[in-house]
Amino acid sequence: MAIRKPGLSTDGERFSIVVCFDGSEESHRALRYAVRIGSGTDADLTLLYVRPFDQGLRTSGLDLSVVRENILSWGLDLPGMRVLKEGRDALVELGWLETDWEKEHAHAQVRGDPLGDNAIVYSSPSGRSIVLRLLVAKSVADGVLDECELGQYNLCIVGWPPATGGASGVGYITQEVANRIAREHSGTVLVSRFLEESHGHLVCVSNHEGSILSARMDAEVAARCAGPIYLLSVAPSQTKLYSAKRAIARARAAIRDAGLEVSGATTLVGDPVTTIIEEGKKYSVIVMSRFRRRTGWRQFFSNSIAFKVLAKAKNSVMIVR
Repeated sequence: MAIRKPGLSTDGERFSIVVCFDGSEESHRALRYAVRIGSGTDADLTLLYVRPFDQGLRTSGLDLSVVRENILSWGLDLPGMRVLKEGRDALVELGWLETDWEKEHAHAQVRGDPLGDNAIVYSSPSGRSIVLRLLVAKSVADGVLDECELGQYNLCIVGWPPATGGASGVGYITQEVANRIAREHSGTVLVSRFLEESHGHLVCVSNHEGSILSARMDAEVAARCAGPIYLLSVAPSQTKLYSAKRAIARARAAIRDAGLEVSGATTLVGDPVTTIIEEGKKYSVIVMSRFRRRTGWRQFFSNSIAFKVLAKAKNSVMIVR
């Protein structure tokens, strides 16, 4: 049975979000923020749990075909299933999933793993979808990155666990996994930390076409959750101040052309990483654009300002491509 991809429609205007969900408080925060961003009826949501091949699989002696057919009904210790049920229940409590929606189960065999890939697709009467997806991969990061590439989501959200190790167990997100997703995914990634809502997005811009386009893209995301938009451009020296001011003007114009407004703008001189992190403490999300270069078919930006901000910031960071 084919799994219907979320976010695709005849008019091509749907917005699709994938949340890396492992049952931790960090992933619950990511889920709540996804609901807020996707509050419009055009948004589709996928909760993704990835586990390595055939690790921790226990079916209590039941036939696997029966388990698959009833995969969300059994009280079994199936890897990821209880976590995804927890996410489903949270969506019901948030009013984002109704119990009477149509439900479809899809399964794909995976060589070397008896459970394989599974998904539950919930469809609303208006055509919106919520997908609970359990994938098998050689590693958690590989599974997330592959799903993001194939699913062509507008936004991937991953929680940032504590440095002490965060959640434990097979398939759970670690800082190393979150870092790799942010580094290598070719699309937009929100790494959510202790997200304080309603404080707005601080969009960091430079006088570069990709940065201006990224500012406009994030403004549309911020508008979805009714968040104010602020612009920041940091000049590394006084000689670069004109270019920074020019970047603010261009970004403001691009956002206005999209029918949105900028709540405030600041131009500063200083070390970009240090300045962005300090200014960013006032806002819900620091937004960075990332200029692409490829290593194979993955993206890579570990030496960029965006990655340094992501690694050192205390609040949430969105990397916009």
